[in-house]
Amino acid sequence: MPRQTKNPVVYLALSPAATATALGIEPRKVYAAIDDGELPVFLNSVKRRILVSHIERWVLSWPQLKTKRKDPHG
Repeated sequence: MPRQTKNPVVYLALSPAATATALGIEPRKVYAAIDDGELPVFLNSVKRRILVSHIERWVLSWPQLKTKRKDPHG
């Protein structure tokens, strides 16, 4: 069982690499979204950071998978 902590870590912003890891996609897709202006990035010194709220909005802009559900009643 995973270790439980009293104070879980909550990230407000992630690096492009951490964003890719969190989403299970290739980093080049995150960098392409940054270059295309789809994903705003902030600079802290030389480090790039993406707000988690912007990551969520970006993911919500992706196409949704349309699935046909079977009617359980026939």
